[in-house]
Amino acid sequence: MSEESLRLELSIGRNESIAESNIVERVKGLIRDVVREFKEVLSQVKDLSEDKLELVKVRHERIRSIKNSIENNSIILVEYIVRVSPALIHKDIYISIVNGILKSAESCEATSYRALALSTKGSVKVSDMLYALLESMIKNSITMLEELDNMLTLISVNPKRVGEIYNNIVKTEDSTDDFYRHALVEVVKSKEFDAGSLILMKELIDKLEDAADHLKDIGTNLKYISLHRL
Repeated sequence: MSEESLRLELSIGRNESIAESNIVERVKGLIRDVVREFKEVLSQVKDLSEDKLELVKVRHERIRSIKNSIENNSIILVEYIVRVSPALIHKDIYISIVNGILKSAESCEATSYRALALSTKGSVKVSDMLYALLESMIKNSITMLEELDNMLTLISVNPKRVGEIYNNIVKTEDSTDDFYRHALVEVVKSKEFDAGSLILMKELIDKLEDAADHLKDIGTNLKYISLHRL
Protein backbone atom coordinates (compact mmCIF):
# COMPACT_ATOMS: atom_id res chain seq x y z
CA MET A 1 0.00 0.00 0.00
CA SER A 2 1.39 3.41 -0.98
CA GLU A 3 1.86 6.15 1.59
CA GLU A 4 -0.87 8.22 -0.08
CA SER A 5 -3.32 5.31 0.02
CA LEU A 6 -2.53 4.70 3.67
CA ARG A 7 -3.16 8.35 4.54
CA LEU A 8 -6.48 8.20 2.67
CA GLU A 9 -7.56 5.06 4.51
CA LEU A 10 -6.63 6.53 7.88
CA SER A 11 -8.50 9.73 7.02
CA ILE A 12 -11.63 7.81 6.06
CA GLY A 13 -11.41 5.81 9.29
CA ARG A 14 -11.16 8.96 11.41
CA ASN A 15 -14.06 10.59 9.56
CA GLU A 16 -16.21 7.49 10.04
CA SER A 17 -15.41 7.42 13.76
CA ILE A 18 -16.35 11.08 14.20
CA ALA A 19 -19.52 10.76 12.12
CA GLU A 20 -20.63 7.61 13.91
CA SER A 21 -20.00 9.13 17.34
CA ASN A 22 -22.20 12.08 16.38
CA ILE A 23 -24.93 9.76 15.11
CA VAL A 24 -24.85 7.61 18.24
CA GLU A 25 -25.24 10.67 20.49
CA ARG A 26 -28.17 11.96 18.42
CA VAL A 27 -29.84 8.54 18.43
CA LYS A 28 -29.44 8.39 22.21
CA GLY A 29 -31.18 11.78 22.38
CA LEU A 30 -34.11 10.42 20.36
CA ILE A 31 -34.36 7.43 22.66
CA ARG A 32 -34.46 9.67 25.73
CA ASP A 33 -37.36 11.57 24.15
CA VAL A 34 -39.26 8.33 23.47
CA VAL A 35 -38.73 7.34 27.12
CA ARG A 36 -40.35 10.63 28.15
CA GLU A 37 -43.22 9.91 25.79
CA PHE A 38 -43.84 6.45 27.25
CA LYS A 39 -43.68 7.77 30.81
CA GLU A 40 -46.40 10.27 29.90
CA VAL A 41 -48.49 7.45 28.43
CA LEU A 42 -48.00 5.46 31.63
CA SER A 43 -49.39 8.37 33.63
CA GLN A 44 -52.16 8.92 31.07
CA VAL A 45 -53.38 5.32 31.33
CA LYS A 46 -53.43 5.69 35.11
CA ASP A 47 -55.44 8.90 34.78
CA LEU A 48 -57.87 7.11 32.45
CA SER A 49 -58.35 4.28 34.95
CA GLU A 50 -59.00 6.83 37.72
CA ASP A 51 -61.49 8.85 35.62
CA LYS A 52 -59.22 11.92 35.59
CA LEU A 53 -60.45 12.68 32.09
CA GLU A 54 -59.19 16.25 31.83
CA LEU A 55 -55.68 15.07 32.65
CA VAL A 56 -55.94 12.47 29.89
CA LYS A 57 -56.43 15.29 27.39
CA VAL A 58 -53.57 17.38 28.83
CA ARG A 59 -51.17 14.46 28.69
CA HIS A 60 -52.13 13.68 25.11
CA GLU A 61 -51.09 17.18 24.08
CA ARG A 62 -47.73 16.67 25.78
CA ILE A 63 -47.27 13.29 24.12
CA ARG A 64 -48.17 14.67 20.73
CA SER A 65 -45.65 17.50 21.20
CA ILE A 66 -42.89 15.03 22.12
CA LYS A 67 -43.73 12.86 19.12
CA ASN A 68 -43.61 15.86 16.78
CA SER A 69 -40.21 16.82 18.18
CA ILE A 70 -38.93 13.26 17.64
CA GLU A 71 -40.24 13.37 14.08
CA ASN A 72 -38.47 16.64 13.32
CA ASN A 73 -35.21 15.51 14.91
CA SER A 74 -35.39 12.18 13.06
CA ILE A 75 -35.62 13.98 9.73
CA ILE A 76 -32.62 16.15 10.64
CA LEU A 77 -30.63 13.08 11.73
CA VAL A 78 -31.39 11.11 8.56
CA GLU A 79 -30.29 14.12 6.49
CA TYR A 80 -27.04 14.18 8.48
CA ILE A 81 -26.49 10.45 7.90
CA VAL A 82 -27.00 10.94 4.17
CA ARG A 83 -24.53 13.84 4.10
CA VAL A 84 -21.78 11.88 5.87
CA SER A 85 -22.61 8.55 4.19
CA PRO A 86 -19.37 8.33 2.15
CA ALA A 87 -17.50 7.99 5.46
CA LEU A 88 -20.03 5.65 7.12
CA ILE A 89 -20.11 1.89 6.55
CA HIS A 90 -23.37 1.22 8.40
CA LYS A 91 -25.39 4.17 7.08
CA ASP A 92 -28.36 2.05 5.96
CA ILE A 93 -28.57 0.31 9.32
CA TYR A 94 -28.47 3.62 11.19
CA ILE A 95 -31.25 4.98 8.98
CA SER A 96 -33.30 1.87 9.82
CA ILE A 97 -32.63 2.48 13.51
CA VAL A 98 -33.83 6.09 13.28
CA ASN A 99 -36.95 4.98 11.39
CA GLY A 100 -37.61 2.34 14.06
CA ILE A 101 -37.38 4.94 16.80
CA LEU A 102 -39.83 7.16 14.92
CA LYS A 103 -42.24 4.24 14.44
CA SER A 104 -42.13 3.44 18.17
CA ALA A 105 -42.83 7.11 18.96
CA GLU A 106 -45.76 7.09 16.53
CA SER A 107 -47.16 3.91 18.10
CA CYS A 108 -46.84 5.51 21.51
CA GLU A 109 -48.73 8.61 20.36
CA ALA A 110 -51.37 6.38 18.74
CA THR A 111 -51.80 4.63 22.09
CA SER A 112 -52.31 8.01 23.72
CA TYR A 113 -54.89 9.03 21.12
CA ARG A 114 -56.95 5.89 21.83
CA ALA A 115 -56.86 6.75 25.53
CA LEU A 116 -58.04 10.26 24.66
CA ALA A 117 -60.85 8.86 22.49
CA LEU A 118 -61.93 6.58 25.31
CA SER A 119 -61.99 9.53 27.73
CA THR A 120 -64.42 11.42 25.47
CA LYS A 121 -66.96 8.64 26.03
CA GLY A 122 -67.10 9.50 29.73
CA SER A 123 -66.21 7.23 32.62
CA VAL A 124 -64.22 4.20 31.47
CA LYS A 125 -64.23 1.13 33.70
CA VAL A 126 -60.73 -0.31 33.55
CA SER A 127 -60.38 -3.37 35.76
CA ASP A 128 -57.41 -3.67 38.09
CA MET A 129 -56.16 -6.63 36.08
CA LEU A 130 -56.38 -4.79 32.75
CA TYR A 131 -54.64 -1.73 34.19
CA ALA A 132 -51.85 -3.93 35.59
CA LEU A 133 -51.36 -5.55 32.16
CA LEU A 134 -51.27 -2.18 30.36
CA GLU A 135 -48.85 -0.83 32.96
CA SER A 136 -46.60 -3.86 32.47
CA MET A 137 -46.57 -3.44 28.69
CA ILE A 138 -45.63 0.23 28.95
CA LYS A 139 -42.94 -0.40 31.57
CA ASN A 140 -41.50 -3.12 29.35
CA SER A 141 -41.14 -0.62 26.52
CA ILE A 142 -39.37 1.80 28.84
CA THR A 143 -37.03 -1.01 29.92
CA MET A 144 -36.31 -1.88 26.28
CA LEU A 145 -35.53 1.75 25.50
CA GLU A 146 -33.10 1.92 28.41
CA GLU A 147 -31.43 -1.26 27.19
CA LEU A 148 -31.14 0.22 23.69
CA ASP A 149 -29.41 3.22 25.20
CA ASN A 150 -26.98 0.85 26.92
CA MET A 151 -26.33 -0.95 23.63
CA LEU A 152 -25.43 2.35 21.97
CA THR A 153 -23.06 3.22 24.81
CA LEU A 154 -21.24 -0.09 24.51
CA ILE A 155 -21.33 -0.64 20.76
CA SER A 156 -17.81 0.70 20.22
CA VAL A 157 -16.17 -0.31 23.50
CA ASN A 158 -17.70 -3.71 24.32
CA PRO A 159 -19.55 -5.22 21.33
CA LYS A 160 -19.81 -8.64 23.02
CA ARG A 161 -21.86 -7.08 25.83
CA VAL A 162 -24.18 -5.58 23.19
CA GLY A 163 -25.25 -9.08 22.18
CA GLU A 164 -25.98 -9.98 25.80
CA ILE A 165 -28.16 -6.90 26.24
CA TYR A 166 -29.97 -7.74 23.01
CA ASN A 167 -30.92 -11.12 24.50
CA ASN A 168 -32.51 -9.24 27.42
CA ILE A 169 -34.49 -7.12 24.96
CA VAL A 170 -35.78 -10.24 23.20
CA LYS A 171 -36.92 -11.68 26.55
CA THR A 172 -38.65 -8.43 27.47
CA GLU A 173 -40.44 -8.30 24.13
CA ASP A 174 -41.56 -11.91 24.63
CA SER A 175 -43.07 -11.00 28.00
CA THR A 176 -44.83 -8.05 26.33
CA ASP A 177 -46.42 -10.53 23.94
CA ASP A 178 -47.68 -12.50 26.94
CA PHE A 179 -49.13 -9.37 28.55
CA TYR A 180 -50.69 -8.47 25.19
CA ARG A 181 -52.50 -11.79 24.88
CA HIS A 182 -53.77 -11.64 28.45
CA ALA A 183 -54.91 -8.03 28.00
CA LEU A 184 -56.93 -8.93 24.91
CA VAL A 185 -58.66 -11.72 26.82
CA GLU A 186 -59.36 -9.33 29.69
CA VAL A 187 -60.95 -6.80 27.32
CA VAL A 188 -63.08 -9.35 25.49
CA LYS A 189 -64.47 -10.89 28.67
CA SER A 190 -65.18 -7.49 30.28
CA LYS A 191 -68.82 -6.48 30.52
CA GLU A 192 -67.94 -2.85 31.14
CA PHE A 193 -67.14 -1.90 27.53
CA ASP A 194 -69.66 -1.07 24.85
CA ALA A 195 -68.75 -1.97 21.25
CA GLY A 196 -67.00 1.34 20.56
CA SER A 197 -64.98 1.28 23.77
CA LEU A 198 -64.00 -2.34 23.19
CA ILE A 199 -62.61 -1.49 19.74
CA LEU A 200 -60.68 1.52 21.06
CA MET A 201 -59.21 -0.45 23.95
CA LYS A 202 -58.17 -3.27 21.64
CA GLU A 203 -56.48 -0.76 19.32
CA LEU A 204 -54.72 0.82 22.31
CA ILE A 205 -53.32 -2.57 23.29
CA ASP A 206 -52.35 -3.32 19.69
CA LYS A 207 -50.37 -0.08 19.44
CA LEU A 208 -48.44 -0.88 22.61
CA GLU A 209 -47.54 -4.27 21.17
CA ASP A 210 -46.50 -2.62 17.88
CA ALA A 211 -44.16 -0.28 19.78
CA ALA A 212 -42.44 -3.22 21.46
CA ASP A 213 -41.93 -4.87 18.07
CA HIS A 214 -40.28 -1.72 16.70
CA LEU A 215 -37.99 -1.50 19.73
CA LYS A 216 -36.90 -5.10 19.27
CA ASP A 217 -36.13 -4.34 15.60
CA ILE A 218 -33.90 -1.44 16.69
CA GLY A 219 -32.04 -3.80 18.99
CA THR A 220 -31.60 -6.29 16.15
CA ASN A 221 -30.02 -3.60 13.97
CA LEU A 222 -27.67 -2.55 16.76
CA LYS A 223 -26.64 -6.17 17.20
CA TYR A 224 -25.82 -6.37 13.47
CA ILE A 225 -23.47 -3.40 13.85
CA SER A 226 -21.82 -4.91 16.92
CA LEU A 227 -21.14 -8.19 15.07
CA HIS A 228 -18.75 -6.32 12.76
CA ARG A 229 -16.63 -5.39 15.78
CA LEU A 230 -16.22 -8.74 17.49
